[in-house]
Amino acid sequence: MTIPKSTRVFSLLVIAGIAGLLRMERVASAMPDPQTPGSLQLEKFLTDPNLWGADAVQVFAYIDRWRSEGESSIEIFSDRVVGGTKFETPEQAKVRAERMALAMKHPGAKLSPLFATSYKTVRDRKTPPLQVQSARFMEDDSYRLQWKREGAEFLKKDLAMRAVTAAYGPPEKTTTEVVQARGDRRPAVLTISEYVGGKIKFVQSDLSPDPNLVDRVILDVPTVTGLVLASH
Repeated sequence: MTIPKSTRVFSLLVIAGIAGLLRMERVASAMPDPQTPGSLQLEKFLTDPNLWGADAVQVFAYIDRWRSEGESSIEIFSDRVVGGTKFETPEQAKVRAERMALAMKHPGAKLSPLFATSYKTVRDRKTPPLQVQSARFMEDDSYRLQWKREGAEFLKKDLAMRAVTAAYGPPEKTTTEVVQARGDRRPAVLTISEYVGGKIKFVQSDLSPDPNLVDRVILDVPTVTGLVLASH
């Protein structure tokens, strides 16, 4: 029995359509879901006013600048934001700082609706831009890129670790790190409490005036950038 040509063509089109749908499903399954439980928990952390100072949203709005420089993490203190990359010489850090300073002059990327609303408040009050610097990181004597601005508060200055655990439960993982500086200075002993699979870490330092307070928060740059920026 001979199958009409029109029927064969129709069958081929149906098969091709099914194959295309299967390919789309495979691609979709490989892409991260922005509404996964981990993403929702991290979003809750990033938008918690009890954790962040008024100027943190300005950091989030330009966090893709760190990603462009290849930074995998940033450390947010109350008065500054420090890159995770350690440079051996001030010249190395200065070159990178100058490059980032040029990038900061361009408008920020489009933000997701949640963060765009918060950032509009910063723009409306004409907040001065963040200053890009290369600076010596006294804890380990490396040279780092950092953002600062006079009078800015990025992380709440009086944030106690017990307040974090009260709001979010015990950390998923807690580690201790000894950071040795050059010379005879006493090393810093850091207690690092991890949440959301290590995408956000709360750090306490025994060198702080009050070791019970959070000294800094470490954020995973690629993950936070993907969450803060609009998907399209």
